[in-house]
Amino acid sequence: LTATLNARAWDGMGHMLVAQVAYDRLNDKARAHVDELAAKIHKGDAPYNAINIACWADDIKGPASDPQFRGLFKPWHYIDIGCNTNDPDQFANPPALTPTNGNVLVALTHCVDLIKNKQTDALVPNESVALALVMHFVGDIHQPLHTTARYNPDPKPADKFKDDAGGNGVSVANLGDEVWGKNLHSFWDESYRRYYENGEVKTLDPLDHALAPDSPPMKEWLKKLPLDATGKVDTSYDVKKWIMESHEIACKQVYGTLGEPYGAKNIVLKEEYVKQATNTARHQLVVAGYRLAALLNDLYGK
Repeated sequence: LTATLNARAWDGMGHMLVAQVAYDRLNDKARAHVDELAAKIHKGDAPYNAINIACWADDIKGPASDPQFRGLFKPWHYIDIGCNTNDPDQFANPPALTPTNGNVLVALTHCVDLIKNKQTDALVPNESVALALVMHFVGDIHQPLHTTARYNPDPKPADKFKDDAGGNGVSVANLGDEVWGKNLHSFWDESYRRYYENGEVKTLDPLDHALAPDSPPMKEWLKKLPLDATGKVDTSYDVKKWIMESHEIACKQVYGTLGEPYGAKNIVLKEEYVKQATNTARHQLVVAGYRLAALLNDLYGK
């Protein structure tokens, strides 16, 4: 279930916002390098740019994507850590990284190491792909349900599924205009642009996937983010620490304030839950952007 359902990421707009926050904080050398590498990957006839390149790892899931990469890397987007001490240890015996196996800790660390060592491999054949994956996975890690799943507290031997696949298995009854999937994971994928109205969860319109860096619509959306209200963000490169911070949010807020037991179906999200989720998600976009900027400046800005 996890590999099948928990493959989506923060929607394209979310990744673009993370990339724009980072882009605004790159030094000139790093910015030029990111611009150059992004333009080497194309979607149809159009080259990617320094912000929508962060969407590439999701774009390749579609049937019209580059056949060289179509459908690959799905397990690389997440890690399913449980909230209870007796849940499976996801850090012990890290999974081997293959096109259809792995997790976001192993995958992001691997891609960063390839860039640092100026290497490629059969999985990541060039630096542009490595950059696209790094930019995407830094964003993914800051979506709490890409780090966490709720495990069945009373599994039976015949149970097919042992966890809720990062909220994918939790259906949401009042996710009114959702088109991808009416579940808790989908809600949190786009929670930064959710709002509550007349008993339903609504969603602000997305930005155009083709927007260039620093475009007016992007700048307008940045005004909604707490760029100066996040406090001091620790931008030191520590993937496990980043994961555990998001995991704590998932356990305390995503699941901890949900008010629904494991296995609950067609739950109704309350207004206060939606409001708090929106605030948390916008904060997480900014933190991810700050950390991505620090990482890219370290990789390319010296």
